[in-house]
Amino acid sequence: MLVIFGGKQGLKAFLGLAYTVIVIVFVLLPLVLKGFSSIPLTIAIVFITSAICFLLIGGVQKKTIAAAIGSLAGVLIAAVLAEAAAKIGGVTTFQMDEAEALLLVKSTNPIKLRGLFISGILIAAMGAVMDIAMSISSAISEIHEANAKLGFTDLFKAGMNIGRDAMGTMANTLVLAYVGGALNMMVLIYSYGVSFNQLMNTDFVAIEMIRAIAGSIGIIGTVPCVAAVAGYLYSKK
Repeated sequence: MLVIFGGKQGLKAFLGLAYTVIVIVFVLLPLVLKGFSSIPLTIAIVFITSAICFLLIGGVQKKTIAAAIGSLAGVLIAAVLAEAAAKIGGVTTFQMDEAEALLLVKSTNPIKLRGLFISGILIAAMGAVMDIAMSISSAISEIHEANAKLGFTDLFKAGMNIGRDAMGTMANTLVLAYVGGALNMMVLIYSYGVSFNQLMNTDFVAIEMIRAIAGSIGIIGTVPCVAAVAGYLYSKK
């Protein structure tokens, strides 16, 4: 469908998607099983993958450079917030549904479990972060083409205005994706007649809330980062 409706650009987007899947399956997972720390590994893979995807779609341009740098900034913001929220809330990989099975895997592989929760958040947020980063960067590029006299301040303000319109829908996309994936379990827990406070403080719901909020704030943090980088690059000759 990407190729049918997107033509050459759609083919490039498909190649970027294929590359992302290949890197996760054949690079990230084997290295995690070998005992590499998952958080720095995931951050590196997210940056390299997003940069290559942007280059495939748009080539080496100011807008792709700005989008790649902004994406990395957004993912780092999500990582810091998720780590802080997990520590405050006492949430670790050991509270996840797969914890028991992962402990069995750990008996035969030097896998480090503690960073997997944060790494999952980063990977889940990457797509939405890349989306909003490219949207803002591309828009600033078009604004610059229409009026090359605009300086950094004007371009930054334009990027922020566009970002404000987009960040709400992007955050909703991420939150609703998590809620949709967890809906069956939430209905099951709620059917027990627990109070709202009890529901929110169950491990399962707390994990989904941290994922959704950290990812959403990562998206929001991407907006000023991309606007600043793109505004700077396009204001310089």
